[in-house]
Amino acid sequence: MSPSSPSTPATPDDVLRAAGVTFRVHTHPPVRTAEDVRRETGLSVADSVKTLVFTADDQIFLVAFPGLGRLGYGRLARAVGVPRSRLRPAGEDVLRSLGMEPGGVSPVCNAPGVTVVFDTAVTRMGTVYCGSGRADRSVEVEAADLLRLAGTPLVADVAEVPDGAEVTVSAEGAGDAG
Repeated sequence: MSPSSPSTPATPDDVLRAAGVTFRVHTHPPVRTAEDVRRETGLSVADSVKTLVFTADDQIFLVAFPGLGRLGYGRLARAVGVPRSRLRPAGEDVLRSLGMEPGGVSPVCNAPGVTVVFDTAVTRMGTVYCGSGRADRSVEVEAADLLRLAGTPLVADVAEVPDGAEVTVSAEGAGDAG
């Protein structure tokens, strides 16, 4: 495997492998929605971390939250310190610049200048499924490793998880987010 150049970002797999993180890749038909995940992958949406990409001015934000959660755009804007009116979902060109595609966005990214935001609930999750950069693959990994790899992520209450939805907590290191 060749090292990535500034124009070719490292894949999430490359970043995980380089950090010595234990992970497993699940291959499945391409997915884009929680319903696709339920129908096509056999993976638990309740144990997943959904990641969306936003831009504001020249900033890029990867926002990771529980798969059953719903992102609060106002909460996100307050957390990252930008007016809600400037916060925009990133286009496919931004995703490509990060080495990702729709349906496969990952919180694992080593592109410079990207801020990774984790909803507080993710810090209490154990083993999770998240994007791999590709819509036809998911990564199974410890949530604590995701937070650790982000360096100095922003952790804030940016999502709401529906009543009755449980966040899976790791028996090992519960509450220890790195």
